[in-house]
Amino acid sequence: MQQMQSPREYAKSNNLLQSNSSDEMEAWVDQVLLMHPEKIIEYKKGKKGLIGLFTGEVKKLSQGKADPKITMQLLEQKLK
Repeated sequence: MQQMQSPREYAKSNNLLQSNSSDEMEAWVDQVLLMHPEKIIEYKKGKKGLIGLFTGEVKKLSQGKADPKITMQLLEQKLK
C-alpha cells in the first residue's frame, strides 16, 4: 500500500512550490528585462501597464514559481 503524502510533500515532490529566493527571483527579472529592452523604453516613457507584461514573462520563465508580489517589487525597483 502506498503511503499518503501531505499536501506540502506532494507539492515539493512535484515542483509546485513558489520561490521566494531573492537570488533566483532577481535572476528571472533580470533575464526578462534583458529580453525586452524596447518595452523598458516604452515603460519609462509612461506605458506603466507594461509592468503586467514583465510580470507575466517572469511567471512564464519561472514556470509559475515566481512570487508575484516580490516580482512586482523587483520590477518596480529595476525600472526606476
